[in-house]
Amino acid sequence: MLLLALGLRLGWGLSRPSAIDERLPDQREYLQLAENLLRHGQLVMDHDRFGPVRAYRMPGYPLFLALCGASVTAARMAQAVIDASVVLAVYLVARRWLSAPTALLASLATALNPFQIYFAALILSETLFTAMLAWGTALLAWRPGFLWGGIVLALAVHVRPSAVFLPLAMGYCAVFATHSAEMRRRRGWLRLPVGAGMLLLTAAALTPWWLRNLNVLESWVWLTTNGGITRYDGFNPDATGASDQSFLDTAVAAPAYSLNELARDRYFADLASSYIRETWQDDPARLLKLTLAKLARTWSPMPLSAEFGGRALYRWIALSWCVPLFALALVGLCRRELPRPARALLVAPALYFTVIHAMSVGSLRYRVPAEPLLSVLAAAGATAILPAIAEGLRRVAGRRVSVKASGNDQSPQRPADAGNGGEQGEAQRNAAGERP
Repeated sequence: MLLLALGLRLGWGLSRPSAIDERLPDQREYLQLAENLLRHGQLVMDHDRFGPVRAYRMPGYPLFLALCGASVTAARMAQAVIDASVVLAVYLVARRWLSAPTALLASLATALNPFQIYFAALILSETLFTAMLAWGTALLAWRPGFLWGGIVLALAVHVRPSAVFLPLAMGYCAVFATHSAEMRRRRGWLRLPVGAGMLLLTAAALTPWWLRNLNVLESWVWLTTNGGITRYDGFNPDATGASDQSFLDTAVAAPAYSLNELARDRYFADLASSYIRETWQDDPARLLKLTLAKLARTWSPMPLSAEFGGRALYRWIALSWCVPLFALALVGLCRRELPRPARALLVAPALYFTVIHAMSVGSLRYRVPAEPLLSVLAAAGATAILPAIAEGLRRVAGRRVSVKASGNDQSPQRPADAGNGGEQGEAQRNAAGERP
């Protein structure tokens, strides 16, 4: 299974052009940050509108690219290996509560996931974050307490800032999902309350970043200076639920060009807050429609962007994958093959990112990290319904055999076995003048 996953990801990645896809400009920003780290030792990039910015992106993924030499090909190969490892992590998570065949089914689904294969060839943070989430969950499921899984999930915030409260949510779910006398005996020395423990781990993981920002920007920056723009991207008069930062070229953004990085972030955050407040008072239905549009984009079974949704091949691959996965995951969520706390742990990332991106912008790329854990639910759902499907097929086959047997019983009988008897039939033929 691991070799299958690795072969698919390496094959796809090495078949792509060496240049990055300009339709996804985030790739260029990450590469520029990695190059500046290697050449100058500074996490800085030149924004195409605002000039140099120093805390616009979290440092985790640029550091990973720097370790790959800021090489697109090397990063793709490394991401193929990292994403293939998710197959093993999913098996371990599933094996915590399910049988080995069901866990293998979940691993197979992860190995064949077309979105994971596709994103493994992009210079975006999805692949690295997906692996950290999957392995963090595996550690929470198997290790006593929450220390090791909490560390991995806390470090994942350096890759995706929107996951800042995810360690807390996963920690709470894991406490109930792994609650047993055996796990209590194996907890070891760490006996902090899970909420306080996860918050402390997250704060400890982010402290170097906070101190760096205080030194470079002379101000506390908890995550990034990109949050204000992202928020206004999701809440502005022309917002559709998708990311469209063309407002940066309009009059509303003109004052931001004379502001520094921190003031610019606050400026756009204040604009978004004002829009939410005014719309809530004047047209709350508009906010509801906008939120529903973001949810629909995040969980769309096929790409909706003009660049990717316009290709029939992409649409059919996505639909043929997502519809069965989501349907079986819902079955697994409703059935009892998994304990209820385990189901909560597996669905927690999907619910978390649904809420988070309802407050910014929606895109299917934001749900990709949650899909490996949904594959565990889908495997449990398939295990639940396959026996019922097999029983239904046996009943249909049994009815067909019964109908066929009934038809054979009603076939014409031989003359000797006829109702009138052989001798009586012969007498009737003689009376009619026929020779025996």
